[in-house]
Amino acid sequence: MLIDDPKTFAVVIPTYEGTPFLRRTLDYLRHVSFMGEILIADDSSGSDREFALSSADRYPELSIQVHEYPHRTRFLDKLVESLAKSDARYVLLCGQDDFLVPDAVENLLRLLEQRPECSAARGKVARFRLVRQTREDGSSKVKVEFSRHAMLAYEEGSAADRVLSHIRSYTSTLYSVHRREHLIESFRRTEASTKNVIFFQVLSSCITASLGKIAATEDLFMIRQAHPRSWAASLVNDYEHWPLLLASPDFSRCYGEFREVILGLLQASDAAECKRLGEAIDRAFVDLVRVSCFRENLPSAAEDAFQSRLAQPGTAARQTADSVLEFAFAYPDTY
Repeated sequence: MLIDDPKTFAVVIPTYEGTPFLRRTLDYLRHVSFMGEILIADDSSGSDREFALSSADRYPELSIQVHEYPHRTRFLDKLVESLAKSDARYVLLCGQDDFLVPDAVENLLRLLEQRPECSAARGKVARFRLVRQTREDGSSKVKVEFSRHAMLAYEEGSAADRVLSHIRSYTSTLYSVHRREHLIESFRRTEASTKNVIFFQVLSSCITASLGKIAATEDLFMIRQAHPRSWAASLVNDYEHWPLLLASPDFSRCYGEFREVILGLLQASDAAECKRLGEAIDRAFVDLVRVSCFRENLPSAAEDAFQSRLAQPGTAARQTADSVLEFAFAYPDTY
């Protein structure tokens, strides 16, 4: 299988101060007998650093390489360095609190092998939250809540059309199967252009879209957990993140940096074309703000159908999600 060949594929796990989640993820990869290469890019401290560094010895059944970085190294910096140390043609970023579905990832690798015009590919994502509820008798139960987490395709013929479509209907490409060299280029160019957490996520995805088409399949390929200790949750009340980003004194500068890079990607041929594309970027960005700040769901019949399958017991998607949830229930320190 392609997923098992280190020259073909590697899972990259960026880790930071999250031992309970990293332990659970590695236990899960062992549970599903994952045979491929695992790269851990860690900038933790204390006991979390110790656990990450010891993971290769703790999990001899897994093929783990740990790349150690100074505490609080920037996210993209550590990923670029780790990606540069791999020989794999394709990589998948997997959060320390995420679960991949090996068979679906294998299918994505085969898709990329067959479609050289694509820079990345992904399937459907089941996003869940585990909520403890207390009964009247004092006992507790855990309730599962699924939420929408669309992963759209961007297969327009031109780079400009793909990038503008991606901004208008933004679904991050970060957690996808990527051509490694394309992802390195995307991250390097992004880190050189902006340091804002929202703009670097959007910009890196736009660069990926400029380098090739982004395919999306109907297969459930990743299960992701929303929880209070996640990176996203920690940023909600920060000027680095929506919605406070709009009120940040740095917003105009950050948007200007972002817009300038996008114009460069789209390669306007003259002043008139530059003006037209600039206005198109501005209009697309308004749509991005509307979706990001006001939680307007992106219209997607395919996503609607997937959510329907996920909500229905007995479907293949629900069975896959339930198997992961059953595994996650055994780790109460992660919810």
